[in-house]
Amino acid sequence: MTAARELLLEVGYPGLSMEAVAARARVSKPTLYLRYPTKLALVFEAVFGKTKALSIPDTGDVVTDLLEAYEWAVAEFAAPEARAALPGMLADLSASAESTRLVRSRVVEPEYARVHDLLKRAQRRGQIRDDFDLSLVIDAFLGTALARATIIDRPLDRAFAAQLVDLLVGGLAPRSTR
Repeated sequence: MTAARELLLEVGYPGLSMEAVAARARVSKPTLYLRYPTKLALVFEAVFGKTKALSIPDTGDVVTDLLEAYEWAVAEFAAPEARAALPGMLADLSASAESTRLVRSRVVEPEYARVHDLLKRAQRRGQIRDDFDLSLVIDAFLGTALARATIIDRPLDRAFAAQLVDLLVGGLAPRSTR
């Protein structure tokens, strides 16, 4: 995985090849292909396979809880290896239904579930509206973070996460408090 991360930083996703990773890692191409059938699978594991979403503590405050959830995602997307890989990975994902299913099941669905649970708790407490599609809230954050990581040259950091959480929670506030 170190070889893949190093090469991503040196040549980017388009320039990375399984052959170059195998040579850098001093393993045979067949060995590499046995474990990672595609460049996308290899890069996904190299960039995102080392971390797992953490459980979100229930502090009783939706802003604090969302910041905890989203700071993890921001840190993942802000890493130099992720910024080098994401544009090419997204392009490859759009061309492969099987890869899309894999990423969806390993990353997207678990992340959506944990944030959805957080938002449902906030709804039960009356902290946010109960007439809102919670998936849209998650989409808004994910889309904005991905845009910053791939096509917009803007910071992807704690300040970004805090401002976006403030914007989202403001839009979700119960109508009587807005």
